[in-house]
Amino acid sequence: MNTLSPSSLNTLRPLALTLAGLACLAAGTTAHAETSPYYIGASQRFTHNSNVFYNTDASARSDTISSTGVRLGLDQPISRQRLSASLSANVNRYSKLDALNNTDYALETRLDWQTVDRLSGNVTLSSRESLPTDAAALSTGARNLLRVDSAGVQATLGGVTRWSFDAGAAVSRSQYSETAYARNNASQNSVNAGVRVTPASGLTLRTGLRHANVRYPNAGNDVSRNDLDFSAIVNPGGASEFNSRVSFTREQQSALDRSLNTWTGALGWNWKPTGKFSTGLSLSRDSNNGSYDFSSGAINVSSSNSAVTTRLGLTAYWQMTSRIGVSGNMAHTRRSLDNALTVGAGGLLSSANDSTNSLGLNVQYEVLRNVDVGCGVTWSDRTVSSASGSVLTSPYSATTFSCFGQALLR
Repeated sequence: MNTLSPSSLNTLRPLALTLAGLACLAAGTTAHAETSPYYIGASQRFTHNSNVFYNTDASARSDTISSTGVRLGLDQPISRQRLSASLSANVNRYSKLDALNNTDYALETRLDWQTVDRLSGNVTLSSRESLPTDAAALSTGARNLLRVDSAGVQATLGGVTRWSFDAGAAVSRSQYSETAYARNNASQNSVNAGVRVTPASGLTLRTGLRHANVRYPNAGNDVSRNDLDFSAIVNPGGASEFNSRVSFTREQQSALDRSLNTWTGALGWNWKPTGKFSTGLSLSRDSNNGSYDFSSGAINVSSSNSAVTTRLGLTAYWQMTSRIGVSGNMAHTRRSLDNALTVGAGGLLSSANDSTNSLGLNVQYEVLRNVDVGCGVTWSDRTVSSASGSVLTSPYSATTFSCFGQALLR
């Protein structure tokens, strides 16, 4: 498969805006409906971060950030199809570290389509830009914005039958604004195909193949990845649903001999015993290059220095009253890192391992039907196993407090 040219993704944002405009036009010409298919709104958030650069505790710098945002969205059925889009943008102003002042945005569009036969699928386009949360990307102390453009398409033949076949493709490009971090810029593309079978009610099995190419143009390195996937979804008919995937993964790169032959996969459990409470438990193990999100149809983008990441996460939501909702999350993440992908010929190789624990709690109150306020707190702590890995990661602890208000017009 040919490596994606960076110019191939320059049209993603115009295409996404075009889809959003078509959906707005469709919404405006549709017969009067009780519920509007689109919304517009504004938000204001104040955040205090005890460690903005996620540096060592001795070098931590705190600040308070004001984020003023706009929200646009739509969800419009068009015959058998459904077109949805959302745009959020925030002007972020730091009270002390004003060199980090920036405007972030996230644009997402999705078209779910279906034919009169048993063929269906979706097309997704997205573009987003913000300060990354990876400590290594902020190590320069400058405003190092990460922009990610991606597109994906998936198609399924079968649907209501016991057997179905699926295939798809995705492209993604990530770019950092800081020249010092430009070696981590990457272009990724992926194709996949598989077959699903439902041998019994509540049980779905799938096996498939994936191939991905990842190119680091500023480091002169290419990565090729192949996966053999086996997955299952189990719905026993009660409050629980289980899903799992195990893959045999082979990864090779052109510039350096860092072949990876391992297994990757994920386990998940979703539990909703009542209409007011739900929780989810997930465990995943994957390498960064070429990892694919089948639900969104896009390639995941994270630190290119992460060779293998293992993550255990727990989320919970409680609708305490008709107006008050409480959500919480816990996560433990372990990463194996090296700079083999971006060090270049003659560079100094280094490796490290780190572990990060995080805990978050949020409370949201519905003041009016389309007006919400809320506050939250997040704690995170990272430990590093080897001091020699300081060029890749560093230990830190951070506490973040935030409060927000949001009003939508539907």
